[in-house]
Amino acid sequence: MRKKSLGQCFLEDRNILRLEAKLANPEGKIVLEIGPGDGRLTEAILELKPKKIIAVEKDARFASQLKERYIGRDDIEIIESDFLKMKIPDRVDIVVGNIPYYISSDIVFRIAPLHFERAVLMVQKEFAKKMVSKPDDDDYGRLSVTSQIAFDTKLERVVLRHLFRPIPKVDSAIIVLKPTGAILSQFQENIIRWLFSHKNRTVRNALLSSKEFEDNELSRLGDFLKRRVRTLTKEDVLEIARLLD
Repeated sequence: MRKKSLGQCFLEDRNILRLEAKLANPEGKIVLEIGPGDGRLTEAILELKPKKIIAVEKDARFASQLKERYIGRDDIEIIESDFLKMKIPDRVDIVVGNIPYYISSDIVFRIAPLHFERAVLMVQKEFAKKMVSKPDDDDYGRLSVTSQIAFDTKLERVVLRHLFRPIPKVDSAIIVLKPTGAILSQFQENIIRWLFSHKNRTVRNALLSSKEFEDNELSRLGDFLKRRVRTLTKEDVLEIARLLD
């Protein structure tokens, strides 16, 4: 029985589970799995011979079932915990998970500071499209900029809703993230938020709307002032932050 409060929908298609495992390329590596549920993705990963899976499950029922299933094995550890609150293990090579849609953003930016090779995540399709959108796309915004600064992002494939049980109201997508090593400062995060709260305005008007700057302070931005926020690349945004800091 799933818990609706945890956003649990389970992928039924074994071929896609195997695709996720293949994209993770876990052989000989330490894999952090977020929300293994009943262990169907876990099984697909184990077939590819990881050094170890650290599976973090919030639902006590599933955590108990998985601990019983894998008792005595050295290549898997089940942790019953809330991933967003727990201390993450020091060494992780790969991150995987069919993660709850309602906390996708929290999870993505929870893993951003970690040192790992790649993450393979199943998320809501619209969320994935926002992550990979480019300047002037309809979906381009704060999430696009912040995620593309932190990661090289790729939308690997769309997964239709009828492949899940129970069937969710939206389609999903597999995204692959490779950390760039860039960590945003609080000021940079603020600039991105202030700008993209008004992405159809000019840079000048968006920043004035934040109430954080006077008009004379913005003069150092030069030609950026007349640009529409939605046209800014991630490099443009970082340069604006540098000029204002």
